[in-house]
Amino acid sequence: MNVMYSVEDFFVRIRQDAGKLKVTVWNSVGDKVVSDYVSAASLDKVWNNISKASSEAVVESIKERMK
Repeated sequence: MNVMYSVEDFFVRIRQDAGKLKVTVWNSVGDKVVSDYVSAASLDKVWNNISKASSEAVVESIKERMK
C-alpha cells in the first residue's frame, strides 16, 4: 500500500517500508509532525501520537484507509 491524501489541514502518507506500514503526517506548510510504523503491538501508541500531533479526524481517516 502506498497512498498519500489530505485530511483537514494535514497531508497523510501510508506506505510499505521493509514489510511494515509506515504512516507520516505533515501539516499544511509541509512540516513533518509525526512519522511512525504501525504494528499490532504499538497501535494505541501510534494512534495517540498521531492524534496529539494532528487530530482525531486524521486518525480515523488512516484507520479507514487501512481496512
